[in-house]
Amino acid sequence: MVEQEAGSAAATENTPDLGWHPVGATPNDPGWYPTGVNPNDQAYWDGQAWTAQRQWTVSGWVEQGAVPAAAAASTGPAAAASTGPAAAASTGPAPAAPRLSGNPYTPPGYKKPRTTPATMNVGVLLLIVSGIALMVGSVGSWVHVTGTVGVAGFHLSINGIDQGITTLIGQNGYVTFIGGIVLLVFGGLALTNDDLLLAILTALVAAATVVFAIYDMFRIVQKISNVTTAPGSNISVGWGLICVLSAAVLATIVTLVRLFSR
Repeated sequence: MVEQEAGSAAATENTPDLGWHPVGATPNDPGWYPTGVNPNDQAYWDGQAWTAQRQWTVSGWVEQGAVPAAAAASTGPAAAASTGPAAAASTGPAPAAPRLSGNPYTPPGYKKPRTTPATMNVGVLLLIVSGIALMVGSVGSWVHVTGTVGVAGFHLSINGIDQGITTLIGQNGYVTFIGGIVLLVFGGLALTNDDLLLAILTALVAAATVVFAIYDMFRIVQKISNVTTAPGSNISVGWGLICVLSAAVLATIVTLVRLFSR
């Protein structure tokens, strides 16, 4: 009867009727309790009467009424029960704990990390290596020519950014060089960022780079196969273009594995 009268006195026409106590909780269990089906509307039971109310908003809990300092950081009856009268009698007043989060659905003790720790795994390492290999191969030898003039032999290499490559196949190594830079940057970002959008963008860049690398290899092979060389002379694909194609394929495989293994 005392509990009902105290609850009726605390209720107003603008607030829910607080003249009740949840089943299973005794009048000696102080704490925050939902005033209805919505857990974001709560009232504080101090063991004898309802003394305060609070509501969850985008800015946190908005409290009204008298709330003990030791209960200000609690998010429900479980926290208050552990610091009830019996515990207070033996240990004295409990210091107010820092409010890590006002969200009632946040696990106790949870603290949002400021930054994600660096994670150097095999996939990220291979992605970084692929980006560097693409850059090196793009400026390396794409066409290698050997031959003899009289009794002297000669070696001639045409690198990927040479104007002769542009004339030969219509594009040069700058495209795959830029792809290598982007993959290197994305690989560095992947050390501290496991965002899905970053993984998707990395996979798209790798796929585009491997398409250009395959086109470059196909066109170079097609062109040099139609060249008639003199006896003792030879023309072949250079190590740079082989490096570009290998790195682009590796980067594509790595990014797709990382994307689909999430």
